Amino acid sequence: MSVFCCKPTLLTLPPELCVVKEEPTNEVIDISDDDLPNPIPVVGVEESTDDEVPVVFRVDNHYRLKKKWAQLHGLDRKRDLIIKDSAGLTWDVSIGVEHSEGYPRYNVTGMKNFVRDKQLVKGSEFHMVYVKSKGILIYR
Repeated sequence: MSVFCCKPTLLTLPPELCVVKEEPTNEVIDISDDDLPNPIPVVGVEESTDDEVPVVFRVDNHYRLKKKWAQLHGLDRKRDLIIKDSAGLTWDVSIGVEHSEGYPRYNVTGMKNFVRDKQLVKGSEFHMVYVKSKGILIYR
């Protein structure tokens, strides 16, 4: 921009030309571990993957649990369980203990309603997760 004037005067620029614009610069800032905030502990119960144990059933008349599996996870006695699915529906079942030739067999009784509602066919396998802390079976 050129300004010509014959008389000696003060040169004044319009306000929009007086503002100096700074170009943004991308600088990398190093942060040491000492500058990071301490993590805040989460209050509440956290579910761990160790608490969830997979179990497989086959559609038949017994829905048996393997002896070692049942004993390892504390299901080697009569107890009530709940099956939950992803839609939030529940079914009440229980662990039944029967003896055959002196050896215990563990089966889940009350599965007929669940199999009927899920329209599972005879001979097919379905997978569940047993959650130890809650005492429920989750059908996914």
